[in-house]
Amino acid sequence: MKPAATLLIAAVALTACTSSPPPAQQSRYSDVKSLVEAVTKNVGEKATYRFTIAPPPTGGGVRAPANGVVQLGGVPSIDATTTRPVQAGGGPEQLRFVSTTKDSAFVLLPQVFGLPKDKPWVKLDRKDGDEFTNTLLGFHDVVYQQAVFTTYHLPVIQAGGELKLITEAGGATRYSFAVDYQKAYDTLTDESLRNEVKLALDQKVAGSTGEIELDGSGLPVRITFSTQLQNAQIVDEARFSDWGTDVKIAEPNANEISSRN
Repeated sequence: MKPAATLLIAAVALTACTSSPPPAQQSRYSDVKSLVEAVTKNVGEKATYRFTIAPPPTGGGVRAPANGVVQLGGVPSIDATTTRPVQAGGGPEQLRFVSTTKDSAFVLLPQVFGLPKDKPWVKLDRKDGDEFTNTLLGFHDVVYQQAVFTTYHLPVIQAGGELKLITEAGGATRYSFAVDYQKAYDTLTDESLRNEVKLALDQKVAGSTGEIELDGSGLPVRITFSTQLQNAQIVDEARFSDWGTDVKIAEPNANEISSRN
């Protein structure tokens, strides 16, 4: 038995010398503060990613499917395509939004709007405040809020959230949480975020539940929010991929933009 034991020890020693060390295990976070801080840091280091917003397997309420790319920075930029009805009684149409600032966005409109084919883009400026601008910027903002989760979801979770369950599934770690909107409203200092939360409180929505699913590198794979609004369960789910991919988001050329006059 001694020679066999010697061979076994030698084999273990050889394996230790020649094999790559096992990958580091992802940290597990015990509260929303450490979770949000870690995700924010990991995402900021990658700076770019792709997203997909689609109806979840169960539940409902996703307002429109969308996909695109995000580039983080001082003001996050987004290039997103969404499909939704744009006229009363009309069918779904494709809209493409590009925004690089907080106060404006560009939209590539479908032919139902009757724009010249060589000038299909329109600039939307928040200061205009007309119904057309407000409606289309509303479509943009719904996608932006889900896709650029660092500007809304994460701060609200940190301000009013509580971890409820941590599970492992397929190499990913899933954090389930509940958000108390009154607590979030009382804690947040950003007025625009407080106003968003107040809209929910004014509709008698006390809070939401959701999940953040992280891959082995601590980057989000999926973020889901579920909210009970009157008699409807509203489920918003966004998935993320291609972290650090080469993304260049640029506004359309001036000669492709139609005048609003």
